[in-house]
Amino acid sequence: MRRLILIVSLAIVSSSWGSGRSIEDLKMDKRFGIGVTAAGPLAIMGVEVDINITEQFSMSGGVGTGNDYSTLDIKARYYLPGKSVSPYIGAGLAHWWSSGTKSASPGPGIIQKFLAETPDPSQGFSLFIVYPTLGVQFLHSTGFEVSAEVEYLIKLFDLASGPYAGVGVHWYF
Repeated sequence: MRRLILIVSLAIVSSSWGSGRSIEDLKMDKRFGIGVTAAGPLAIMGVEVDINITEQFSMSGGVGTGNDYSTLDIKARYYLPGKSVSPYIGAGLAHWWSSGTKSASPGPGIIQKFLAETPDPSQGFSLFIVYPTLGVQFLHSTGFEVSAEVEYLIKLFDLASGPYAGVGVHWYF
């Protein structure tokens, strides 16, 4: 999986060099994106929409799933635009919940830390999580985008926390 992400990322970066368009122009021409994410604040897998508000600022939201639970997420990102690669910082709020699971210990591993105070997670749970994020976005002139980020998830109200990471693929139009 890592090799595939690296190959796709390198192909995007190398094919967009010399395209003549600045990333700022591209972000204003292609403001809306839709895509999928793996891991990160949408747990195991999610669908996300992203809107480029300005050349350097975007807002996104999504729905996702973990093992027998659901997730929602909203986040803001501030980019430092490059030629086709833009590092970014951001912050977000996620909600992970279930009205009951088949498993007494749903995955991924980070959720076990968050559920330590829950007597029986199989009976249901509701977690609100805030997080800062640090990432990088590779944006091709066609609108195809690949991103990778690391987050530090913090459970609200009891402050259980831990690092997590995610990747995403979006199409901007």
